[in-house]
Amino acid sequence: MGTPYIDRIARRSLDVVFIVSIGVVLGAPSINAETTVGTAPAKPTPLDVSPSVRFLTPTSAEFCWQANIAGPAALAYGPTRKLGSVVQSESVGTYHRVVIDNLQFGQDYWYRFGVRQQGKRLFSEIYQLEGHMNYTPSPIQASESVDGCQSVLAHLRQLGGYAVVVEGVDPSWAESVAAGTSMTVVLSTRNPNTQETLRRRWYAEGKYGTRLTVQQASDLPSTFANLVIVREEDFDAAIARLAPLGQVVKLGGVAQPDGFTWQRLRPDVMIGRRAEQPDLAAWGHQYGSAANASYSGERLGGVDNTADLEVKWIGKPGADFGIDRNPRMPAPLAVGGRLFHQGMNRMIAVDAFNGAVLWSLEIPDLRRVNIPRDSANWCADESNVYAAVKDRLWVIDAATGEMNRTMLLPSEHQDDCEWGYVAVTENLVVGTAVKQGSAYSTFWDKAAWYDGKDDAATAKVCGNSIAAYDKDYGSIQWEHHADAIVHSTITIQGDHVYFVQVDDPSLQDSETGKLVNSKIWHAASVVCLDLHSGKQLWKSKVPPQNHEAIISFGIADDQQFVLQTSGKRQFHFLSLDANGGRTRWDQSVDWPEDHHGAHVQHAVLMNGKLMVQPHILDASDGSIFKSGTLGKRRGCATPIGAGNSVIYRGGTGPLTLWSLENDSTSEFARLRPSCWLSTIPAQGMLFSPEGGGGCSCGGWMETSIGFAPVVEHGDFK
Repeated sequence: MGTPYIDRIARRSLDVVFIVSIGVVLGAPSINAETTVGTAPAKPTPLDVSPSVRFLTPTSAEFCWQANIAGPAALAYGPTRKLGSVVQSESVGTYHRVVIDNLQFGQDYWYRFGVRQQGKRLFSEIYQLEGHMNYTPSPIQASESVDGCQSVLAHLRQLGGYAVVVEGVDPSWAESVAAGTSMTVVLSTRNPNTQETLRRRWYAEGKYGTRLTVQQASDLPSTFANLVIVREEDFDAAIARLAPLGQVVKLGGVAQPDGFTWQRLRPDVMIGRRAEQPDLAAWGHQYGSAANASYSGERLGGVDNTADLEVKWIGKPGADFGIDRNPRMPAPLAVGGRLFHQGMNRMIAVDAFNGAVLWSLEIPDLRRVNIPRDSANWCADESNVYAAVKDRLWVIDAATGEMNRTMLLPSEHQDDCEWGYVAVTENLVVGTAVKQGSAYSTFWDKAAWYDGKDDAATAKVCGNSIAAYDKDYGSIQWEHHADAIVHSTITIQGDHVYFVQVDDPSLQDSETGKLVNSKIWHAASVVCLDLHSGKQLWKSKVPPQNHEAIISFGIADDQQFVLQTSGKRQFHFLSLDANGGRTRWDQSVDWPEDHHGAHVQHAVLMNGKLMVQPHILDASDGSIFKSGTLGKRRGCATPIGAGNSVIYRGGTGPLTLWSLENDSTSEFARLRPSCWLSTIPAQGMLFSPEGGGGCSCGGWMETSIGFAPVVEHGDFK
């Protein structure tokens, strides 16, 4: 066991806020600057911060920042760069948190941080907060409290989403749930008179709208509600509204309906969930799982045609949330009934089954692009989102967006490195240390399309070491040092960790971890470590690469590790045996084109086949199963697997399904993904959060959509 490299975040009530409006410009040289007499103090250390902003209500937000200097700190903010208002932090350490509760909804703000050191104020750079990115719902007040409601709210798995209160339940339950959560609460009725009466009453009280509504039961969709509140006699009919991971509150009676696990909160109130939780495929890493198959196991109920998918929800985020579609950003993630998506230095969580926004975070230092030459900066499991931000790994509560803790790099890397690769397994977090400033972040001009074949686009980001951390406590379980580890090749399957390692001591003196091909392939080997101990199991020299290697990916199943590279108008595949590293097979196939992403596709490993348009290889021996298949492509985006189909950009440009059974295509008209990977099948759904904004092609919908199979899918359709 190593030293517990972990920062626990101290929590304070959101109600404890000290807001001071003093009408000063924090951009001035100092605040309450003190003069000193005698010897001049040493030059202060520059202030470096890692900030985040979480919107709490339409008029309030939580500002958190990690500083490199401990001491009394403050946040200054205002509607212009002159700032003007200051809030003092209660902490005198390096982690700070304050809540501003007088923001104007939709207003942009500027903000910066300061700390006192040696009698002087040190300042961070100035950041901008875009007010129109605040998606939080307006709070409402309940007319009266309901006995038992607070106990129910304390047992919910999340406070956002949709709730259905079934007719016959006191309408005060609907008001109380809306007041105590951020859910949209729907009172379901079959009686038009009840509907009209409640609508008029709540409208007169200023409550009716997005937070509280009354709808005819026949108009409500199935399997969408996070919470259903129902009387015992109406249970069977109402349960069709419950989402796969939703919870149900049963009022009255003593019966405990079959198929659910129940907890009695009061004599007349029980809360339950399905006894057998659905087996929902997770897309928790960049290419599905840490094995990088570009396939999560999600088969979409066998669907292979867009006509068999229906819109389950449509909504946020839109095009203004993200970066222009071209710089090949990290993929969305979908785990535990939630969809996570990155934008322009921000992330958002929405409910997988109804699209409701759960939370969002503004993180100025989040951005990472050109993922084909690096690794994603995040992953997720059912409890947390793990995001690499500068020199730390942020562990963010998946349900609320709260910062739970941060993990630190090993001590020898904390001064000059940042967190690079990240993956999560059942008990471990695996990550790399990479030299500061190595990740790609530029997204402007044609070069930032990263479609080229020169060193500026194809240099690989490489780490100095890879380590495994205890997922709960952050202690280092093992660490493996190397001259360079190619991030895009790191692959975890079963008990094995694979990657391309470069053995060249001269790289240790390099100022950056962004290495061109001439620095990598002359001394490259594939290394396999034991996931639990870090022990090297085998090492196999990579054959000489007589091509540009414009991309390099690692892909694995239980039998093999496959290294995919690309150059000289061909994709190249090398398969190494999982147990000994011997060569199983190698194969090369032609590119379809040399532009618009055709030459940088990440292969799909699915159903015993390795697929890269327009070829299908047998994954067991590398033989060409079929060529000239997988449909005509148009535009950027890498293919992904969905069991019976491959999803990609089709012949006229939109998102397309290629049926593996029928060798035919079907399209979603005017639905355009990003230039890399922004559409994922997972959780029994197909998610396409907005990724096409800014495309010069134009005409795209620029919204986020969740599709569900029309065919029956388990017990939840």
